[in-house]
Amino acid sequence: MRMFFYTPAYMLILMLVFNQTSQGQCTIKVVNLTDTQNYGCTAVTALPQGVTSSSNACGLTPYTLIGGAYTFTFSPAVPAVRVNLSAINNDPGMSATEEVAFYVNGVFYPITVPGVPLVGCGSPALISPTGTIQACNGCVSSWADIVITETISTLTIEVVHIVGNQTGISFSLYLCCAGCFTFAGEMSSLPVDVCAGNTTNLPPSIFSALESNDILHYIMFSNLSDTLGSILATSTTPNFSFNPATMTLGVPYYIAAIAGNNLGGNVDFNDPCLDISNATPVTWRPRPTVEFAVVDPNVCAGACTTVTANLTGTPPFILTYTTPVSGPTAVIVPTNSSSFQACAPPGAPAGSLLVQATQLADAYCTCP
Repeated sequence: MRMFFYTPAYMLILMLVFNQTSQGQCTIKVVNLTDTQNYGCTAVTALPQGVTSSSNACGLTPYTLIGGAYTFTFSPAVPAVRVNLSAINNDPGMSATEEVAFYVNGVFYPITVPGVPLVGCGSPALISPTGTIQACNGCVSSWADIVITETISTLTIEVVHIVGNQTGISFSLYLCCAGCFTFAGEMSSLPVDVCAGNTTNLPPSIFSALESNDILHYIMFSNLSDTLGSILATSTTPNFSFNPATMTLGVPYYIAAIAGNNLGGNVDFNDPCLDISNATPVTWRPRPTVEFAVVDPNVCAGACTTVTANLTGTPPFILTYTTPVSGPTAVIVPTNSSSFQACAPPGAPAGSLLVQATQLADAYCTCP
């Protein structure tokens, strides 16, 4: 009696989505933490110079400074920025006192106009005699809508440690662009894994703002430091397919919205107001496979043999299989190999019996 082994093909998409909020002219939110990203009228390079964290206070994101500074370079310069601050600390009980200082084009910029209180985020902040922003005595303070109206090529936001422990601040930064109302919006920022052979299924960008002659498209590219120079494909939707001629399985690529003047149905990359959203990282994963093997496929009626399942993909696996004497059996396989018993029914006549995989899933793909 000889057993034959069959492996079907499998494929499925796994998706995560996450929405951020930002909108339009003079509220164009800067979200890149370290690299360079285009925002409507300018490219922004973010450079942390100190201790940073991914936490936030009062919902202000994405910047948190435990100590030191963040410097932003704008190319070309912008006419104004708006900053929201929270968690400015002057709490003797924590032995921590810090202030926030601004530098515009490398020169200290004293704040003279108070910000707007953030409801539920502590006491309103204060302006110190030197023009820094501080908390009231014994307070943790915040302010929104701190507006700096200068021609700004560089902006540095610094946590000034006065005494005690460094607890840090959280802040959000928004741009004002003169004459540019083009905004590509925001994409989901969480990484997405897609099974080979499937297309992405991303939601479109949110909060885009277009001028009358603008269009919004999507790009897939390979290099966050050279977005326009590494474009692999463009589309009118955020859905892209894997191209084995230009792409590699297991390597992250990036999908972003792009907005600018309509040039024959395409976005004009030379539009001075060209805007590119943040990017969604997408990685195409190989489909898992299984092959069954036995030392000797000949087995007597009523006897059993050991079958080894050799799997490719990313563990852990869930393998569902059938044997001549059992219905579907599902097992969790933590590695790329597993063994089980396959038995021939008692009294079975000579002939072929089938051991078959009916479903297989790995860490990224489920294949029926």
